[in-house]
Amino acid sequence: MMWGAKVKTPVDMPDDMLKDCIQNVTSALEGVDNFEQDGQDVVGNIKKYMDKTWSPNWHVIIGKNFGSFVTHETRCFLYFYYNDKACMMYKAG
Repeated sequence: MMWGAKVKTPVDMPDDMLKDCIQNVTSALEGVDNFEQDGQDVVGNIKKYMDKTWSPNWHVIIGKNFGSFVTHETRCFLYFYYNDKACMMYKAG
């Protein structure tokens, strides 16, 4: 557990970026009552924040059941669980 999230290892991200990502996602998800309805807006806002704060071309996926195989920039990948949501964030481009 890190900052209220169950982070899957290995983590490929610096600690300051890791903390910022988790805190941003958890605060965004705490205010959502109906994720099915408002999820796209939440994910879009998180992506805009990441692009602005940590430079562009971030991808943000939040859901319950999904698989992935992605190519990402070095030290720019994170996968964690917050409550019942899986969150994957990575920078590519």
